[in-house]
Amino acid sequence: MLPSIRHALSILALLIWSAATAAQAAEPAPDAILKEAMREMVQQLNARRDAIARNPAIVQELAERILLPHVDFVAASRQVLGRHWRRASREQKLAFMREFRTLLLRFYSTALAKYLQDNTLDPAMFVFAPMRGDTGSGQITVHMDLHPPGGGKPVPVNYLMHHSKKGWRVYDLSVDGVSLIATYRNSFASQIRNGGLDALIARLAEKNARLEAATAQESGEPASGAHAG
Repeated sequence: MLPSIRHALSILALLIWSAATAAQAAEPAPDAILKEAMREMVQQLNARRDAIARNPAIVQELAERILLPHVDFVAASRQVLGRHWRRASREQKLAFMREFRTLLLRFYSTALAKYLQDNTLDPAMFVFAPMRGDTGSGQITVHMDLHPPGGGKPVPVNYLMHHSKKGWRVYDLSVDGVSLIATYRNSFASQIRNGGLDALIARLAEKNARLEAATAQESGEPASGAHAG
């Protein structure tokens, strides 16, 4: 009886492995995920330029729907806070992630909306290099060159991605060699030393409120006073 049980378990293990391998093979490659998200984002931004001029918050809505599902904010927040993450309570972690996510979303959406006032986005600006590295390791860096409109030296952009339970997600990016996570980590570490994590979260909330009010003023709508979660 024992050999047959072992045989059955061996077959079950083989089936599970085969199913997992097939699922992994069917999953889009990391660079394909980013290319498709970039393509859809550029298409939507260009198609809605007039509406964005009246309501800049549309950029934020598009980014939240198209780009943010591919970002691992838990991993990004953990790296940004470093040792302070380990010491933080669950409530502090959730509050920080909410405000940090909102800050990135609003800050970069505002900058993009202003850019679109006088420019369109040419898909040819975004050139992805052939992907190198072993995706089987669960870590990969996707390289892209951002070609400025009108010429100029391309700006190298690296997306650091890892394979999570939800698939491939970005947890950091560097622009011209400068890491987004490292930049915020240095700034936040200084603020935490001076006032603590709760004070940092409060300052992020205040900044998010100001960004929201500015966007609402541009669009002629009242600020809601609520932060995106």
